[in-house]
Amino acid sequence: MELDSDPHILLTNDDGIDAPGIRALHDALSAVGEVTVIAPDRNRSAVGRSLSYGRTNSSSGGDLELDLEADSFTAPVPHTDHELGYAVDGTPCDCAIVGAKGLEPNPDIVVSGCNEGANLGAYVFSRSGTVSAAMEAAFLGTPSIAVSLDTLGYDDDLEPAAFERAGEITADLVAGAPGTGLFDRVDYLNVNVPRPDREPNGHALTRPTEVYEMDAAFENGRFQLTNRLWQQMANRDIPDGEDTDRHAVLENEVSVSPLRVPYEVVDTNPVRNVLADIL
Repeated sequence: MELDSDPHILLTNDDGIDAPGIRALHDALSAVGEVTVIAPDRNRSAVGRSLSYGRTNSSSGGDLELDLEADSFTAPVPHTDHELGYAVDGTPCDCAIVGAKGLEPNPDIVVSGCNEGANLGAYVFSRSGTVSAAMEAAFLGTPSIAVSLDTLGYDDDLEPAAFERAGEITADLVAGAPGTGLFDRVDYLNVNVPRPDREPNGHALTRPTEVYEMDAAFENGRFQLTNRLWQQMANRDIPDGEDTDRHAVLENEVSVSPLRVPYEVVDTNPVRNVLADIL
């Protein structure tokens, strides 16, 4: 899908509409296109591709319960007006859908971010609300970019100024894509920007690392999880290849992963034979 030279940009995130990262992207993108912000009204990090479709707050306590009439497949997505746009009582994917399909004109591109914390590795695609919003747009046929800022070990307060480099890179990508055919070849980009206190070291085209390490334990009557990936990142000692997103960020390079929405069918004779025997 070719982008217009003066694009309509839908901007969303998972940190919430009041987060500094979305403010920084709004200001940067406003210089290269017309920006509409539709974002969650509060932090919705790590909700993945979940939807609030057909769900409302339970009168018994705030949990979500299904509330669809038997003959209806339409459900409201509550929102309030906000100085940046629309604050939605919903998930990042809700925002991507209503923004891509519910407003006129339809956006030429969806930008999700800038997330407070990197989104690195193939495993984040179904976990990160930031990347999931970009994926949702891609499934709907709208080009998209997910943008995240590495903050591991960054102790200063995160103000919009900390996201300045991420904003500049995102604006360059949106402004530079028209006429190139980029989004005829890829569905979305996953962009990860090194910490704001790191010396810039260019950019790298990367693949999402497939390394995934999580540990769990049951101690003193409680379950606990340990994220070995981030432990390795903190120690700057990773097993990932040089062409991966995690390696690029540790080298202070902006990681750009050009991606298609994940849908791979494994249709081989061995798989067919096994399933044929089972079924």
